Amino acid sequence: EARAISSLWPDAKVLLRGQASKDAIWAIGAQYQYIHFATHGQFDAAKPLVSGLLLAGDPGGSGRLTVDELYELSLSADLVTMSACETAMGKVTNGDDVVGLTRGFIYAGARAIVATLWPIIDRETMFLMAEFYRNLKTMGKAAALRQAQLATLRKYPHPFYWAAFQITGD
Repeated sequence: EARAISSLWPDAKVLLRGQASKDAIWAIGAQYQYIHFATHGQFDAAKPLVSGLLLAGDPGGSGRLTVDELYELSLSADLVTMSACETAMGKVTNGDDVVGLTRGFIYAGARAIVATLWPIIDRETMFLMAEFYRNLKTMGKAAALRQAQLATLRKYPHPFYWAAFQITGD
């Protein structure tokens, strides 16, 4: 998925496997307009602050990028895409706050987030994401996602494959 998307954006920096770590996000994340995670996500309803994205382990660390860590991260990304399971999930806490990865990335400075409401499948998601990033070259984020979902609907009609994706923010 990362390679397919990066072929559309010649200046993209692709971090694969051991390179895709929390340390890398902390070191270079603020430099990029678009940040795309194609990884595993885990939502913990009992402890939403420990929900996270599973990245490569760093020396002395698990590689799990958690919501509570996002509150300390500083990004200037126009878009963060989490192509991972259940990344749009959150828990309503005191007041009306919804604690989850989406909120964490907004707090970190991302203007928009694409995330998922349920588990996703690699092959169909790769198709949807390639369409989404291709569309971003000529249209806004919401329209790009909508058109990608419509293209995925034509190829993979069941809503399970395309309807999990939502956009939050700008």
